[in-house]
Amino acid sequence: MNSNERGASFLELYQTEIAPQLQSLDIIIKSMDEPLTVTEAAEALYISEAELQNIMKRLQIDEIDQQSFLRIMTGASSPICRLYQRELDIGSPYVYTREEVSYIYSIPIDIVNQACEELGLFKLTAYTLPDLFSRVNMQPAGFSGL
Repeated sequence: MNSNERGASFLELYQTEIAPQLQSLDIIIKSMDEPLTVTEAAEALYISEAELQNIMKRLQIDEIDQQSFLRIMTGASSPICRLYQRELDIGSPYVYTREEVSYIYSIPIDIVNQACEELGLFKLTAYTLPDLFSRVNMQPAGFSGL
């Protein structure tokens, strides 16, 4: 029985929760002409204003511009920020190993291996990840479990 017969795929989670958040953050960063307020940045990063202010204090950030926004993401606790942190940890490669995909998306390595074998995937890139994700059963915790 493949993962689609067991329930929702990780691809559905990716398409409905992860990708829209990544796209939103990308738009915010690319269109930022003026610094964001604490409220705007906290909402964009899915964290509390108190957490954001603590991060800013720890990193000695006075205003939230493009560069500081990305620095804040490296210290924030939301699932999208944790995913970003793990991506940075491995250096954002063009081609991912199975272990890197497992780590970034918090998918058990045996599930990644099985999906790759089923699909005959040898190279994992942004273009092949949707195929892989379609074979991975969604974790019960959803995106918050990442």
